[in-house]
Amino acid sequence: MRFIVLLLPAIAYAQIDIGGRKQLFIDHKFIEAAEGIRLTPHAARSTRERVLQADAPWEKDAIIGSYDSVLEENGKIRLWYHVMAGEHPPGTNPPFMGVAYAESLDGVHFTKPALGLVEWNGSRANNLVMPPDPSLASLGGGSVMRDSNPNCPPGERYKSWSKLYGKPGSPLRGPHRVWYSPDGLRWKPYEGRVTGLRAADTQPSWFWDPRVGRYTGYSREWVREKAGFGARMASYNESDDMLRWDSPYMALFPDERDFAAAPASMIDMTRIRVKGEDVLPQRMTRTGAAVVREGEDQVLTPSAPADFYGPGVFPYEGVYIAAISMFYHWSGAGSRDAWPSTADVHLAVSRDGRHFTRTEPRRPFLSTGPDGAFDSKWVWAMPNPVRRGDELWFYYFGTNRDHSDRVDSGAKTKEGAIGRAVLRLDGFVSAEADYEGGWLTTPPVRFQGTRLELNLDAGAGGSARVEITEESGRPIPGFTIFDSDEMSGDSVRKPVAWGGNRDVSALAGRPVRLRFKLRAARLYAFQFVT
Repeated sequence: MRFIVLLLPAIAYAQIDIGGRKQLFIDHKFIEAAEGIRLTPHAARSTRERVLQADAPWEKDAIIGSYDSVLEENGKIRLWYHVMAGEHPPGTNPPFMGVAYAESLDGVHFTKPALGLVEWNGSRANNLVMPPDPSLASLGGGSVMRDSNPNCPPGERYKSWSKLYGKPGSPLRGPHRVWYSPDGLRWKPYEGRVTGLRAADTQPSWFWDPRVGRYTGYSREWVREKAGFGARMASYNESDDMLRWDSPYMALFPDERDFAAAPASMIDMTRIRVKGEDVLPQRMTRTGAAVVREGEDQVLTPSAPADFYGPGVFPYEGVYIAAISMFYHWSGAGSRDAWPSTADVHLAVSRDGRHFTRTEPRRPFLSTGPDGAFDSKWVWAMPNPVRRGDELWFYYFGTNRDHSDRVDSGAKTKEGAIGRAVLRLDGFVSAEADYEGGWLTTPPVRFQGTRLELNLDAGAGGSARVEITEESGRPIPGFTIFDSDEMSGDSVRKPVAWGGNRDVSALAGRPVRLRFKLRAARLYAFQFVT
């Protein structure tokens, strides 16, 4: 099948000053015209490892939760994980909800240092870091980040924005608080509560954004209709101090295609009753602790069968990536136990942090594991990937329990653990040509650098060539498609040459276009380097 994308050129295009910055093919910004090219999203590959579990002596009655954070610093991978511990009645929070700390040199084998910071069950022999006093409050995980604001005081370099549940008699009040730390281990709360957000819930995403000169934050919102039906969405917000948020904008939400994807209602007309003008399918009712099945048909509620449980937004190479937690839930014919209450991770991309486009086709970026696996019912990606060599490592929480706390029928026991998934560097989306070949041309760009490198996968049977043209589209002598050396193989920094010459410094600073000719190849990014 031939895939054709054709963008008709206008009379004039604005020149894009790209300097020496890497440019990704996450959307059509760098595709002015093309034929035989499609934009293809790519999934992260789970390694199927349990890199971290609740297995420390103090964690014998603990489970790991969804809201975890990871950073790489000085060759060490640091992981803050959401932990809940202690016996508790159904429908109530456990006695301890907070954050523990682990670290690793290889990113696979983690240690849990005995920090002696937080007392729990009469002992400080644990790796707990938040809250400092569990008798005063519980924390819903939150998101730990290293603050890159150049004006951030050293003693506040680490911050965590979390949901707070104050305990009786505690001076701490929620629902949201921001904590600060000089080292990511010893934490204190800011005096003021988080304001400006409407219904923030679950794990927020936040970072210092040089593009706007402020903090950018994404919070999960519950948006409901008067009838009570609703959908989970995520809002964009800005702040100068991470406490007072403004400029809200609904950035991530289910759309028409999500609603259209709802399974069709299945109504057995022999198992209904009529009340006035209403046809009422029989449903399951609950009598005390027993469930009495009057019937198993169900009319779908007028809401999307999937909504956005968490934003998962992070900046990457000048763009914004959202690793969205997609929550699937609908009712339908069949046993109630078969209704989904599960989550995987999808991608959306943005150039301005406010307007996101979901990658097509809408397939998972990170899927749940096979039946019986530790991550068979729910996966949740941590807000930032870790770069290791030429790979991006996504750490994620996975469990075989669904949102309704039903355990996978193929599992031997209830499980929850931190897993790891791998993606090639810049590998979110590629401009791809099939075996018949295709081409794409960029709008006019101005660059700085002496040579051009591509993130290219042409494998053994594919190929790529590059032509540089004047702004008018006229090929520049010495840099034509015929001069271009043919490239094959797979490299995240494939050098481009024309007759063996890699030097493009003579063209730096002037408006040019790049024309890529591909066959059986994927082009992820390009960059002019020195």
